[in-house]
This record gives sequence, structure tokens and C-alpha cells, in this order.
Amino acid sequence: MIQLSKILCPTDYSRTSDKAVRYAIELARKVGAHVRFLHIMQPENIAEKTAYSYGISKKVGKADVISDEFRKLLMDEKKKGLSADILILRGNPYDAIIEQSTAWGADLLVMGSHGRSGLNRILMGSVAEAVFHAVDVPVLLVKQDAANKAIKDFS
Repeated sequence: MIQLSKILCPTDYSRTSDKAVRYAIELARKVGAHVRFLHIMQPENIAEKTAYSYGISKKVGKADVISDEFRKLLMDEKKKGLSADILILRGNPYDAIIEQSTAWGADLLVMGSHGRSGLNRILMGSVAEAVFHAVDVPVLLVKQDAANKAIKDFS
């Protein structure tokens, strides 16, 4: 039997990421799971980049980096009974998502995907695709264009 009790949802507060966040909220509500939203900030200066290259990851405070829109959404959903928290780390998104998935024991990852293809995908890369291939838990990729229909169908 499939047991979903921990859903990890990386977010960068983009439109694509917002679609995945909303999908994760609805899915968690339907199955009674806890959602951990994960925001990863890139290293900002040479000292932090050097430290990061040696495997030193710095956790930072929440107040500096949570968008007002996301904060409001999260508070509203928690008032409605959603079990959720947010973890903010500084580092490489690919590494941080994989590390947190394992360390926290996530049952499912819900991530937004831009749906890029061709040369644009080769040049820009895809964190979602790389994570999909690297983790050992199911990954739900929410395409920006498909998310509206999926969320409506969930209601």
C-alpha cells in the first residue's frame, strides 16, 4: 500500500514553482500528509562559494527570504488545517533537494517544471529532471501549463 505522510516541495517562488506548491497543498490535504517546503538560496559571495565547495552548508533565517505572497498562502493554509513547514538553506538546489529528501525521509517530491525542450533545455539545464533521476522516491513534476487543470480536477 502506498503511504504518503511526508511531501517535500522545493520552491523558488516562481510561477512554475507556485503551481507545484498549490498542487502539493491539495495533495497533502487529500491524503493527510505533512508538506515541507524547501527554498534554496544560492551562495552569494566568494567566501560562501568556497565554503560550499568544501561541503559546508549554511542555514539561514526565514524572515529574509520568504516572499510575502508565499507567507500569506502558507499561513492561510495552516489555518485551514494543513500540516506544513518551510526549510530555507543556502547552497546548490540540486544537492540540497536530494540531501533533504533523504535526510527528512520524504515519501514524495512535488516539483515544478518549466517544460523546456531542445536547445533551451540543454543551455538552461533542468534541476527537476536531474533530481528526478537522482532520488529514490517518487517525483511528481508539475508542468506550468498542465497545473491549472490538475488543481481544478483535484477540488
